Amino acid sequence: MGEPNVDTNLLSEITHRLGLRPPNAGAVESVANLTSRHFDIEGKQAPYECIVDSATGVGKTYVMAGLIEYFAGRDTPARNFLLLAPGRTIRDKSVNNFTPGHRKSLTAAMKSRPVVITADNFKSASSKAAMEDSTKTKLYIFTIHALNSPRSEEGRQTHEFQEVLNGSFYNWLATRDDLVVLADEHHCYRGPKFSKTIKELNPEVVVGVTATPEDDDDDLVVYRYPLAKAIADQFVKTPVLVARKDDRTDDHTKLLDGVTLLKYKEQVAHAYCEENDLPKVNPVMLVIAQNIAEAEAFRDILDSEAFDGGAWVGKTLLVHSTLSTDEREKALAALDDVENPESPVRIIISVGMLKEGWDVKTVYVIASMRASVSKVLTEQTLGRGMRLPFGKYTGIQMLDTLEVLAHERYEELLKKRESLNEKFIDHAVWVEAHTTPSGETVIEKHTSDEAPAPIFTTDEDDAAGDERPDLHPTPVADFEAVKDAAAAEAEKAQTEPQVHEPLADREAIQVPYVVRTPKNVVVSLAQIHDKSGFTALGKSLAVQADEEFKRTLLKSSGGKITGVAAKDHVKAARRDIPLEELRKSLISAVMASPGVQQRGTQFAAAEDIADTVIEAMGGNAVDYLSAYIETAKRRLTEKVTAQLKSIEKDGITFDDDVKLEALSKARKTTRFHQPEQVENFEKNTAYDGWKRNLYEYAWFDSAPEYTVAKAVDAAESVVVWARLHINDIPITWNTAGQNYNPDLVVVEEVNGERAHWLVEVKANKDLESVDVVAKREAALTWANTVNYSRKAGKWKYMLLSENDVKDAHGNWQKMKALHS
Repeated sequence: MGEPNVDTNLLSEITHRLGLRPPNAGAVESVANLTSRHFDIEGKQAPYECIVDSATGVGKTYVMAGLIEYFAGRDTPARNFLLLAPGRTIRDKSVNNFTPGHRKSLTAAMKSRPVVITADNFKSASSKAAMEDSTKTKLYIFTIHALNSPRSEEGRQTHEFQEVLNGSFYNWLATRDDLVVLADEHHCYRGPKFSKTIKELNPEVVVGVTATPEDDDDDLVVYRYPLAKAIADQFVKTPVLVARKDDRTDDHTKLLDGVTLLKYKEQVAHAYCEENDLPKVNPVMLVIAQNIAEAEAFRDILDSEAFDGGAWVGKTLLVHSTLSTDEREKALAALDDVENPESPVRIIISVGMLKEGWDVKTVYVIASMRASVSKVLTEQTLGRGMRLPFGKYTGIQMLDTLEVLAHERYEELLKKRESLNEKFIDHAVWVEAHTTPSGETVIEKHTSDEAPAPIFTTDEDDAAGDERPDLHPTPVADFEAVKDAAAAEAEKAQTEPQVHEPLADREAIQVPYVVRTPKNVVVSLAQIHDKSGFTALGKSLAVQADEEFKRTLLKSSGGKITGVAAKDHVKAARRDIPLEELRKSLISAVMASPGVQQRGTQFAAAEDIADTVIEAMGGNAVDYLSAYIETAKRRLTEKVTAQLKSIEKDGITFDDDVKLEALSKARKTTRFHQPEQVENFEKNTAYDGWKRNLYEYAWFDSAPEYTVAKAVDAAESVVVWARLHINDIPITWNTAGQNYNPDLVVVEEVNGERAHWLVEVKANKDLESVDVVAKREAALTWANTVNYSRKAGKWKYMLLSENDVKDAHGNWQKMKALHS
């Protein structure tokens, strides 16, 4: 048995660079671990085949991107990847996902920069050149039929002789000794023909990716992230089954119910976008028809002046398999454009075409019409509406839920909820490596013992003790109750928003703006956040120099010259070098470290590091450095090099160009306005009563944030502060270009010195999460970059946990002492 060979540093880098959610990072790691066990430990032959079972909407495309990055980033890299799709819809979506410049592309954060080769371009000269270039990563994206159906039109092209390849494309793939197959929606085409294709292609690794694997493939599952867990972790919307208690079952009523909820959700979504300065999101309803005649009947109802006052005329889109070529192309183009704020489409009527591969985040209502809800609630169909349009939960129920209008009456639905839950209940599966007491590394697959929580519950379940605080209330609900709740949210949203400008009598907050360095910069000294190592270096160099010459007598003995220490001592002459000259030598040593760029903020950072070393040496720094300056320079260069080497893979760096602008953006909200500070926190409330806030009112996402704001406002040292909104101070925290904004900016003055704090408040459980740690590191680099520019005063970053806030007892000074 051999040793495992898993590059954990590369896995960590990929997680950070692609901004992988924890379940997606876990999937990539599990595949990496078991691939190593198969080849390195057990010594088995290719191919290694496994399945990742991840809930729809969590981001399976990111899993595939992560796997490409991992296998292409190894010391012995794979250069040939085949992404198989069950049909053209998913194939085209995948091409977009891996085409640089497309709005849905993931490639900006991918180091492998895969060259996409498809049925449309594999015969071209440029594709042929890329295929022959062993340094380039190739991603072949084909439907399964193009490879396993040689008699089909697509299949003929891949199996016929190509002069430029001296054989067929299919055979050319089969001769690649590093082929990795990624089988998207694996459940759609598994079987004898797929097995035959895999046997003929003989890849190194085959990874099936699906949300609904076949039961017979359970042994192949190396990672499972169930839908119930995805809902609990708030990575997808919470589905709510909605049914009527009366006997109305006609199509007109059910469609009217759907558009009623849709209108309310639209009002809430538009108000949320306006308040948070976001592009407009238009909620969409997906209507499920059982056949084309039924779909056309629904369209005729919706597209009529007699229905809801003609509000939906020209806003419906019909999609089914028998559309003409031109109609189909127009429909697919309209589908692809649904998320565009200018798209007129609000209702999509589908006959079975949208089960997989249609990744629109704005579906907020699914109407099952005449189909039984048990048929509609397959994970693939439900998944069409599970994605989050804002990337995370908003805290507003109407924007965090997906309403599924059931064909059944409410009482019938209650009886079915147990069987419906069984469709989605499953145990999590993952793989991890650990070291035994004897030092052996073991890679094992684990299955969670935790009982999966039900998705669909009722008020009665909650009263019986089955409450799920991580889900929104009453996932099986009466239509009238849901409508009333939606109407109440919409009514609040329709209130004319109150606008708050910065107060004229408060000092302006000058905010520095920096841009992430777009090119592949290796490192920046601003990424060194912890200078304790340089303090320790200074203390270790603080040794009094020996002021006597070391004299050695050379004596001849037996034909050999040997050195013998002389007994007489001679005092050496002493010359102290000026401190500023010594300081410049240390700065030069820092700047000479490998990877350090010769630019403005780097010189300022080098000065800071040199001063840290000198300060640690104390009052006799001149004596020590005058005697040992060369040693100090060498040791300092080694220390800087070691620090930079540890961060060069993951770090974000920023341009030197720092621009200052006053924080002046108006705040708009329809929230209830509380004219004074109170003890009880309400998320939907804007609070007044501030003495030092830049704005008259402020509102918050959590009670700890509100507590910190009150402590800041009460501190005599604080000059002015503000609750930050989206894009007030955007800090890029990963190479995918994602930004985040801290919660507060605080300007204080202590003993005549100004300091600016960026304050972030997090729940205890999130403090060590990958994302929070990465954001903290990026914010510290941002602050260092601003400070080294010498343009914006002193900036600091503070990360407070719930416990920090609690233990500070409302005191800003204690928060500064306690922050994580």
